[in-house]
Amino acid sequence: MGTAKVVSLSVRPLEISHLCFEVDGILGESKTELGAPAVAFDFAAFYAILGAVPAVTGDPSRLLYNFSEIQAFVSQFSLAALRAEAGKAFLNKAINARQNAYFAKYANATDIILRMNKYYSPSVGDSKPTRLEILSAIANQQAADLKTAYVNTGRLGVVKTTESVLNSRTYSQGKSTETGQSNELEIALSDISGQVLSPPKDGAVWSTNWSEPVGVTLEEGTNLDTTGSKGRAFEHQKIVNTDYAYRIPYFESQAQNERAQISLIDQQFSQFMFGQNLPNLEQVFKNELNSIDSDVYRLQIAFLNTILISPIRGTVTGIYKNPGDAVKAGEPVIRVENSEVILLVATLIYAARISIGSVVTVKTGLFDSSTSQLIIGRVVAARGGSEDNQWEVIVRCDNTSGGHPIFPLGYHFDYDDTTVTI
Repeated sequence: MGTAKVVSLSVRPLEISHLCFEVDGILGESKTELGAPAVAFDFAAFYAILGAVPAVTGDPSRLLYNFSEIQAFVSQFSLAALRAEAGKAFLNKAINARQNAYFAKYANATDIILRMNKYYSPSVGDSKPTRLEILSAIANQQAADLKTAYVNTGRLGVVKTTESVLNSRTYSQGKSTETGQSNELEIALSDISGQVLSPPKDGAVWSTNWSEPVGVTLEEGTNLDTTGSKGRAFEHQKIVNTDYAYRIPYFESQAQNERAQISLIDQQFSQFMFGQNLPNLEQVFKNELNSIDSDVYRLQIAFLNTILISPIRGTVTGIYKNPGDAVKAGEPVIRVENSEVILLVATLIYAARISIGSVVTVKTGLFDSSTSQLIIGRVVAARGGSEDNQWEVIVRCDNTSGGHPIFPLGYHFDYDDTTVTI
């Protein structure tokens, strides 16, 4: 143990943080002032909470920690915040979209996986891969039959005209029979000479001598009519169309088959690639949901980055921006210093070796008071010890007494009134 000569000795905080935002923006609000306490926020613990993807109790579809829930969680730690309305909207939109996706797919993953295997597995008889094979075979057979027909009929060249034949036959037959019969009876009176008597006048009666004979004449007639009709018509029409766009049906059918086969190959390959996931659909669904959750987590962190929170406990000793000021990413906005543990930065003259971990006792008259103040610490850094025995030493010390700091930050000791023992 020996006494060192003090060349210079000052107080520096062990922990100091110049708080800044990770993104550019406009400072929306400041919630602190100089001398106000800053509560340490455990970022790692909160990141772990968000990374665990917590959901509402009893409702796994709805994730916790939208923007309002994050604000409520960090309210006691927040020192300032940027304007972040767009980030709030994006975060809530992502949480709502995640809930919709959960309802649409992941809540019924078991049933969906069963149906996907039923409809798309190659091992199932009536699945899509099997039907694509059948469709390919039908297309090939159709092309082969068309080719045979064109060859057999000799229709392999260019078709310049087309014929349309219309046969129309109309046949109608009708018959109608009309039979009518009428009977007429005429009565006439005549005298004995045969002269027909005239009808009596209105309201009068015949007056005759009935002792003389009177003639009575009766006449009767009958009519009968019959009609009939019958008709027939026949029409034959032939239309020949000549166009400037000639066709080759044989090659067109072959080209159509090739296009169909290409399309089927694309579908079969897509189905083959899709089928690679079928044996691992449960893990695929889990990975997809995790990807959605990761997007939500990223937006949660992005919103958290718009809130200024101190990672250390201490006191606000500097405010560099006010609400409405533009802020660049990484630009200091607030300074927080912790005076509970300090570093004594000293330049000493000491003839012996100073090692890391050495105990250092400092005795001084604080602010020229008659009472000496004693503080003990350990060396955390030391370099020097050349021919002039000068050392650059940093000593870590506790700086509290009765809940209050002993030395103020930035305090410079009076080397004439300070004794350092190592």
